[in-house]
This record gives sequence, C-alpha cells and structure tokens, in this order.
Amino acid sequence: MTTRYSDEFQTEVEDFLASTRMKATDFGRESLGDPNFIRHLRKGRSPTLVTADRVRAFMEKVRQSRQASGKRTKLP
Repeated sequence: MTTRYSDEFQTEVEDFLASTRMKATDFGRESLGDPNFIRHLRKGRSPTLVTADRVRAFMEKVRQSRQASGKRTKLP
C-alpha cells in the first residue's frame, strides 16, 4: 500500500505535537492563524504544498528556538 503525502505530513505534525507537548489549537494558531487546522487535518483535510511548507517552517523555527534555549525536549 502506498502512503499518501498528506498521511506522511500528518504523522510528522502529530510527532511534533507529541514531542513538544504543544496543544493542537495553539499549533494551528501559531503556525497558520487557524486554531482548527489540526482538527481538520485529523478529519482528512489535505493541505496544499504552500500550507505544508508554512507548517514545516514553523516546526523548524520552534526546534531551533528550543535548541538555542537549551531545552532538553527531544524533537523530531
């Protein structure tokens, strides 16, 4: 069975949420200005490539910020 890009993206986001313990609504609000983004993603929403790029850039920014601050949370 082939894995869809949107499934891989959702797994990446879910792993990030778990490792950072960030609330789904906070993630959506901070990354895209949409507190319902994760709820819609979990219900099958397939994000555009532009949206996926914005979300990934946000996750990278959070990772870099946490590394710079010395937080010991393991991030994907």
